[in-house]
Amino acid sequence: MKPNEQIVAEITALMADVWLAACDRLVIVQTLVPTKFMVIDHRQGTRLFGPASGDECRLFIHPSAALDVLRALGTTPIADVAISVADNGYALNG
Repeated sequence: MKPNEQIVAEITALMADVWLAACDRLVIVQTLVPTKFMVIDHRQGTRLFGPASGDECRLFIHPSAALDVLRALGTTPIADVAISVADNGYALNG
């Protein structure tokens, strides 16, 4: 049986890897309008968010990365509920 410290270290490493991969995958690009940006998934070549301000795009990326972490930890039902809430325009506070 693993000690608690080892379990926490493994979960923390997984979270860091997933978070960095998610933030690397999601890229903010400028649109033809100088003050508007979009978030794209450069691996799939799809637009995920925008056009919006740069700040709004950054605020989109962090919850998206957090949802990827929840999925990696095996909490897909929680992540799916969070996506549903976000899709309906509600802010997640936590």
